[in-house]
Amino acid sequence: MKAVVFDVKGTIAHFRKPDTTSTQLTYPFMTPTAIKGMVGAILGIEDFVTRDKVGLQLLSPVRTVAQQMSMLGKDGGSTFNRPTTIELVIDPAYRVFYVGDEFSEELDQFLQAGHAVYPPYLGSAYALTWPRIQSTYDQVEFFWSDKKVETSTVVPSRIIKELLLQEGHHYSRAGGFLHEYKGQRIFEKSIDFIYERNGRSVKFIPHQNIDENIKIARIGEEIVCLF
Repeated sequence: MKAVVFDVKGTIAHFRKPDTTSTQLTYPFMTPTAIKGMVGAILGIEDFVTRDKVGLQLLSPVRTVAQQMSMLGKDGGSTFNRPTTIELVIDPAYRVFYVGDEFSEELDQFLQAGHAVYPPYLGSAYALTWPRIQSTYDQVEFFWSDKKVETSTVVPSRIIKELLLQEGHHYSRAGGFLHEYKGQRIFEKSIDFIYERNGRSVKFIPHQNIDENIKIARIGEEIVCLF
């Protein structure tokens, strides 16, 4: 099983929460479906469905700001909608871990060549980005431990039996992320995360029962939570 590790960053991002309308709120970081959607855009697959897993590391602190924007109307763009308040993530930067047997080899080839079929973006078309490959690994070691695990990636909350607090760290919980994309704009299940808002590591003791949709893996020298 192969792992492809790449970085993305930008000046703004917007990963819209689907239950927000008049004020469009954002998730604090890239969602599982947005990560896989970006991979699909790079490969040119419009309805991208895969069993491959992803992990996410924050490379910059989570910061958001509210901004009023006027969006083009739907009648050919000749009119404007009323101003809409949108919450934006400021100066986002992420390290993505893409692991699996379905598309990792093809993704590696595209990133190595600097190619993408469709423009990658951070949740919205006005937040363009460009992925930079960091490394690839032909071996990924999956494991589960009843002892302390330390990772720099965001951690699905349901695998945490005990969170080991560290001095000077600022922990947050983000919930309601859509998890599994089935195709044809159909989603199943949701997932919540615990993360350190400045991108520092998280230490925890995992639950004994293994969730088949979530993995803990050793990729190179990194311990990564995959979902």
